[in-house]
Amino acid sequence: MKNAVKLSVNTSIYDGYDLETTLYSIKKCGFDYFELAYNQGYVGNLHQNLFSVENANYVNSLKNKYRLSTLALGCTTDLAVDNFVDIFAPRLHFANLIGAKYINVCTAKLEDKDKMIANLKLLKPVLQETGCILCLENGGDYNFNAFVTIEEGVEILNELGDEVYSINFDPGNMATYDKRINVFEQAMKSLDYVRYFHIKDVCISDGKFRFIPIEGKGLVDYREIILGLKQRNIPCSVEIPLRIYRNLDSSPRRFQYETELPIIEDTLVKSREYIESII
Repeated sequence: MKNAVKLSVNTSIYDGYDLETTLYSIKKCGFDYFELAYNQGYVGNLHQNLFSVENANYVNSLKNKYRLSTLALGCTTDLAVDNFVDIFAPRLHFANLIGAKYINVCTAKLEDKDKMIANLKLLKPVLQETGCILCLENGGDYNFNAFVTIEEGVEILNELGDEVYSINFDPGNMATYDKRINVFEQAMKSLDYVRYFHIKDVCISDGKFRFIPIEGKGLVDYREIILGLKQRNIPCSVEIPLRIYRNLDSSPRRFQYETELPIIEDTLVKSREYIESII
């Protein structure tokens, strides 16, 4: 995109497709950046080998082939698990190898918040070594409700410091987690704290939350939010996981089959054109 916003495609929309098909399609749809979605519970075929040097080399070869760049890596996992640093450090080294600075992760269950914060403090030397910024993301379901509102995120950030920690705000997650929250106000307030942002919209269809193109037809009013992202030069991704839906209690479910490629590409082109019309 030829504008002031560095807009990536989060690859969750391509869940079920190989990486070369994914990156070729992203470029075809008019984007220059991608965010790999290696998120526990939200994409298939997630395994530790994805974070190997060999896979980093493969990603870089395809980046060069399709003239794409990457700024961020999505790798949500439970941040309160035992042996967290041993589990998470390979993700940071992988991110460093492919050039992804911002590591977007949802958090943990609220009852595990103290353990999560202790784990994250132990991760600081690896973040400093790799030059990565860990961006905590507000949760979209009850498995990651240690951070729901921007105030809760800032409170965690105050405990960790902002040298290598920040926030990735996701209005779509907030809309599915608690419909009583004023998502627009929260999103605008978040712009003073975030270093990354997920542009995600949802609607309610057949008693489910479904993820939809960014075109002004969902639960989130993005016009002022997108202008705010541009004014602050905040990098962002369109995250539209078409293979996922959430029940009205926010619990995530995954369809058996991948979304057809023409539908994915139509969704991305519509979203890009809408965002470009604003900025």
